[in-house]
Amino acid sequence: MNMERGFTITELLIVFAIIALLSTGLVFYSRSGERQIILFKEQTKVVSSIIKAKSLALATFGDNSIPCGYGAHFEAPNKIIIFKEIPAEADDPGCLSIDGVYTAANLAEKQEEILLDKTIKFRELQLNDILFIPPDPFVIIDNNFLKTEALIRIETVDGKSEKIIKVTNSGQITTQ
Repeated sequence: MNMERGFTITELLIVFAIIALLSTGLVFYSRSGERQIILFKEQTKVVSSIIKAKSLALATFGDNSIPCGYGAHFEAPNKIIIFKEIPAEADDPGCLSIDGVYTAANLAEKQEEILLDKTIKFRELQLNDILFIPPDPFVIIDNNFLKTEALIRIETVDGKSEKIIKVTNSGQITTQ
């Protein structure tokens, strides 16, 4: 009895088909994971920009040459501008003439521009500007003293994943 040992062509094709199927699933899973990682990274970038504006306002405490405050301005689809609020009138040491919003016409206010990844966009912006006025800092959302909180929703451009950032008028930032 002379029996040859080995695999038949059918067995080999089945094994290769199973490997190809598993590899395809792995590629799609890794792409989904990659989107989630980018979304978390960009959520952190949004939170960091708000915290940076708050920190700049806190760092100016006790300085006589301070601006009236620092803020973050949000523009769709994916731009954040950290700005310095300066009085509209040169002879306004009490900052009574500030408007609490970023105005693009006055480029001296702009401190930093941050762009989110091109695969991420703002889905919903319940605020355009958040301003931190030293020394506490006092927080103003969209130049509205009565607005107590606002949500920022970011999502992937394909709309499959989203993250939420909530900002309150006490300066608290939470993520979901």
